[in-house]
Amino acid sequence: SLGAMNMRRILIFVIGIPVLYVSLMFGASEFGGEVATLLRPEQDGGVKNVRVWIVDAGDDSLVEHGDSSSFWIKQLNSQPEISLIRDGEETKYFAEPDANAHDLYHRLRREKYGIADRIVEIGSFGSQAVDTCIYAPVRLRKE
Repeated sequence: SLGAMNMRRILIFVIGIPVLYVSLMFGASEFGGEVATLLRPEQDGGVKNVRVWIVDAGDDSLVEHGDSSSFWIKQLNSQPEISLIRDGEETKYFAEPDANAHDLYHRLRREKYGIADRIVEIGSFGSQAVDTCIYAPVRLRKE
């Protein structure tokens, strides 16, 4: 019947749009360029593997995951050593929050990740854009 057909179309739309959105965001973030794994310290003493985009700024690298009140960023003041898996190799870094690198991080991220960066920016409704992003860049130096 016509009513059942319309209901099926509505259902496909209601389910399809979120699935498409999640697929697009996941695809852009995971397949849009290099993705490193941050071994992020947790409050309970554990470590959580977090996939992050990473950019290089001279001899240093920059990542952005969390704001300045995030546990792992706050604890860098007393425990600045952090590990990151990049190209399959785990490396220890001296890490420090670097609010002054915010614009630099976003510029380098746009250069490196291109259209994937733009998709994530649009898909996050602008929360990842340089002017509205509240996340804190962290500068990484190899030990």
